[in-house]
Parts: sequence; structure tokens; C-alpha cells
Amino acid sequence: MARSFPQRWPERPFSLITTTSHHVYAPSLPSTHHAVRVARLMALTHNTIFRAFNAIYAQAGVVDPSKTKDVADFMTFATFAIAFLDNHHQCEENIFFPMLEAQSGTPGLMTHNVEQHRAFDVPLHALRRYVDEVKSGAARLDAAALRARIQDLAVPLEQHLHDEIPSLLELSGKLSEEAIMTCYKALHDEAEGTTDPFRIGPLVLGCQDSTLPVDGEKIQFPELPFRLVPYLVDHIVSRRYAGAWRFCPSTFHGQPRETAFFEFGKSEASTRRKSSASRDEILMQAALDSGIARAKRRFLVDRLATPVFVLMLLFSLYLAVVQYAADLHLPTREQAWAWVNSKLL
Repeated sequence: MARSFPQRWPERPFSLITTTSHHVYAPSLPSTHHAVRVARLMALTHNTIFRAFNAIYAQAGVVDPSKTKDVADFMTFATFAIAFLDNHHQCEENIFFPMLEAQSGTPGLMTHNVEQHRAFDVPLHALRRYVDEVKSGAARLDAAALRARIQDLAVPLEQHLHDEIPSLLELSGKLSEEAIMTCYKALHDEAEGTTDPFRIGPLVLGCQDSTLPVDGEKIQFPELPFRLVPYLVDHIVSRRYAGAWRFCPSTFHGQPRETAFFEFGKSEASTRRKSSASRDEILMQAALDSGIARAKRRFLVDRLATPVFVLMLLFSLYLAVVQYAADLHLPTREQAWAWVNSKLL
């Protein structure tokens, strides 16, 4: 299937999951089966992780170590990506896997998945420690050192995140569709309840690619309660850590994009020169864009302020009249009509 977007971020060092291969691992299952749905949603979750770390890897060589703000924002983005990965696997080990084993009545059913988690504990800890050292100023950002740690993590992590998909499809032979969805919903709810929406919300939305299908289908992910969520994240939620989201590989609407530290089809040296030479222009444009956004918000507020003020004034006058009438012991409307009717009759 041809992509509607002609450019994409390099899949280095992590390769994205484009199929669950359910026709291979579970050929008897229809595509509507809950096991297939859960496998697809999990694949999209894993792709979110892959895109985040690929974005860090791709932009590491362009971030200037002497630019304190850029380094701080870059390390914040990396910290949030690591936190998302940590939380995902903690929720699996604490909620998802135990529930699957209990529902299936098969102790140890997910043991292999847990063992694969342990296989990347050491390289993940090394990456986390390096990021913390750069953030604290104990170490200087070095692209080669950062990439080496990501590469050490890549082999066991990619293996696990790809292997987990068929293991979920195989659950169809041990659990009912309802039980599979109940376990997945518990995982989803636990993940939402144990993460900071100001950190993870923009990260997840900014690491999607709505143009890339899974099993030949474009699937909405994450599953949002209403369509305004990306706009709320874009204009409100993302503002707390706005600098970090400069490194997202996509917009909050899932469209792949270039950043100041990555250009499609351009070398790092070319991007680095452009980033350095145009830094002032970028800052000026950001200030201009911010001013335009403020002007639009002010225009909207001004348009709404007058009618809202008039309504509030009228309501206040109504309350004042009601209170004044009560203080004078004036008759109510019902009492007045009763008096008029009595005179007419």
C-alpha cells in the first residue's frame, strides 16, 4: 500500500512493526477477533517506543552540546521516552501478564516475555544513567556515546517487542475474546493511571505515524475518547514541556515532519549547518508564531467577552430584582395571576 506521505524517518536502529502476521500465527482467527485487535494495538504501542528512540538516535548528531537549552530539552525528551518504556513493561508485569495467567489458568504462561524484559535491564539502565548524567551536567552530550547505548539496547528490546505480538495472538487458544479484552483494558487503564499526561500524552501523540498501516489497515492510535484531544494536547497540555516536543518525529496529529534537528534526505552535517545558521531566524519565527497565536486567542476572547458579559449582567440584574421583591414582600407571579383571576371572575 502506497504511503500518502512521501517521506519518513529512518528506522534506525529499530524496525517498525507493520504486520501482526496473524494469518501465519493464527490463521483461523478472523481479523475482527479481539486477540488480533489487541495484537495490533500492542504493535502500535511498540512502534511508539521505536519511533521515540529512533528520533533520539537520528537527532543526536545535530544537537549542539554547547547549546544548553537544546541539550536540556533533548534529554527531557529522552527521559520521557525511557519513562514510557519503563511504565509499559511494569504495567505488563504487574497487571497484564498475571491477569492473562489467572484467566487462562496457566501459571507461567507469560514467563518467556518476562525473561525477555530482564534481557534488556542492563542496557536500559546504562542509557538511563547516561541521560541523567547529561541532564545533571556530570557528562557532556556526546552523540557517539548516546547512540552506542541505544544500539546496546536495540537488539534485545527490538527482539522482545516483535516477539510479543505472536504471543498475544496465541492467547486465542487459551482465553475467550472477552477475557483477552478485559486483561488489555486493565493494562491500558493502569498505564493511563500511572503516567503524567503532561509528559506522556504529547510524547505518545508526537511519536505516531497515521500514514503507516498495520496489517494493511490504518488504525486509530491511541484510541481517543474524542477527536479534540490532539488539539488540546497541541495548544494546552504540551506547553509545560514545549521545548522537549521539538524532537517529536510527528505532529500531534500523527503526520511525520522535519524538525530543526532532522531533515528528510539531508546529511547531519547539512542539517547541523542549517540549524546553526538559522537559529536566530527560528527563534524569531517562533516568537512571531507565538504572537499570532496569542492574537488569535485574544480575538476569540474579545468576540466572546461582550455577549458573555451582557448575559452575566442581565442575570445579575434578575437576581437583584428577585431579591428586592423578596425584601419588599411583593407577590410572586402565581400570586399576582391568582389576584387578577379573582377580580375578573
